[in-house]
Amino acid sequence: MKYNIIGSSSKGNAIIVEDKILLDCGVTYTKLKSYLKDIKLIFISHVHKDHLLPTTIKHIAYNYPTIKYLTGSEEVVKKLVECGVSKKNIYILNPSKWYYLGLIKCKLDSLIHDTLNFALSFEYKSKKCLYVVDTNEVSHIQAKNYDTYLIENNYNEELLEQHIQECINNNDNEDKLFYLNRVKLTHLSSSKCNDFLINNMGINSEYCYIHKSNFNYKEE
Repeated sequence: MKYNIIGSSSKGNAIIVEDKILLDCGVTYTKLKSYLKDIKLIFISHVHKDHLLPTTIKHIAYNYPTIKYLTGSEEVVKKLVECGVSKKNIYILNPSKWYYLGLIKCKLDSLIHDTLNFALSFEYKSKKCLYVVDTNEVSHIQAKNYDTYLIENNYNEELLEQHIQECINNNDNEDKLFYLNRVKLTHLSSSKCNDFLINNMGINSEYCYIHKSNFNYKEE
């Protein structure tokens, strides 16, 4: 399955799949502008600005009023409407159930984050893809033998613990320590990510690590 990563970090998330589907919209309109003529559906995982950037949504709603939106969060729906998206263009789905939306067949799974957040499993032209970002757990998700896994691999556990201990030893500011401890509660570790892939990937599956931390991640 073809995908193009426009952004995948706390600075902004947006991945285009098969030229038609935009997974999150947390980057500037300028970065997306050249792709939008082909986009049919935008999935918004949750309301944080690095996944739903209001200024970008406002431009898209004005210039491409027929694009559809998909989410599981009423908070996301409210924000989209505030940005000028017509409510009739928003699919809000219940988790753990497959839906046919014309372009894709899809299912949402609830994720553990500090706001309501969802993973998206979808099938497009007989190819299956899983998109997971901003969660500390994925073991509850069933996604056997998918073609493509776009999955968060945010941090290495040992490296994160080292940074936390350094912060404590050096009496660094409380904001930094809060951030480091928050990572464990809201993002996916390398070990959990890789365990999930080992348990779900098929012989011909491919994967891509997304939302890798610049500070707490290291290649293994």
